[in-house]
Amino acid sequence: MRTVFLLVLILVAKPSFAIESDKVSHFAGSSALGLIADSVAYHTATPMGPDERMAVSSGVALVPGFIIECVDEFSGYHFSWADLLADALGAGTGSVAGELLSGQFWISASGRQVRLIGHW
Repeated sequence: MRTVFLLVLILVAKPSFAIESDKVSHFAGSSALGLIADSVAYHTATPMGPDERMAVSSGVALVPGFIIECVDEFSGYHFSWADLLADALGAGTGSVAGELLSGQFWISASGRQVRLIGHW
C-alpha cells in the first residue's frame, strides 16, 4: 500500500510543478466541489447508482468553472478551454474521491496489480 501511495504522489506532484498555478487552482477548486457534490448526492435519499451519482456530481461541480470562463470571455479575458479541461478533470477526480470516501469503491492492491473495485 505504501508503494501505491508513493507512486501516486510522484505521478501527481512531479508534473504539477510544470503546470501553471491557474490550472492547479481550477483543478483543486473543482475537485473540492466534486467531492462535496458527490457526498451530498450519496447522503440524500435519491435512488442513484454510483455511475449516475458520479456523472451528476461531476456535472454540478463543472458548472461554476464554466460560468467563470463565460464571465472571463465577456470581461476582457478570453475563454480558456485549458481552464475548463482542468475544471472537468478536477470535478471527475473529486467525484471519484467522494465515492471512495463513501465506501462504494475501494482500491485493492496485491502483488503487481492495483484494481479499483466496488459493491453495487
